[in-house]
Amino acid sequence: MPVLPNALDQPADAQDDGDMGEPDHDQDDVAGPARPPLSAARARQMTAGLCEAMDDVRRSVAVLAARVRDAHAAGVWLPLGHSSWESYCDAEFGISRAQAYRLLDVARALAAIHGAVTAGPGLSRTSCDA
Repeated sequence: MPVLPNALDQPADAQDDGDMGEPDHDQDDVAGPARPPLSAARARQMTAGLCEAMDDVRRSVAVLAARVRDAHAAGVWLPLGHSSWESYCDAEFGISRAQAYRLLDVARALAAIHGAVTAGPGLSRTSCDA
């Protein structure tokens, strides 16, 4: 049975205040080796690399969401002998009930956002190229 990697899980000894996205002010206070000043060209290059990685994640999440939505709509768990979506996700991917339904929520939200963006007039900033 394949298990989804938990890339965002922290090691057991890591400290986490539970506030995702909050700045960690302690990081600025840590003394490290002196770095040479960053040039604008290098900063732009690093930023372009971050934008590329973010676009890759957006595409991957969109593909995952579409596949989750399609699999759920098709009732993929039934021919595989599972009694529910929850049971299927636990057996096939090792994820909890909450995670299984969160995937569906993300899929629905992305579909709604995609529909709104493609149907509405005007421009939407969806990548770093804008």
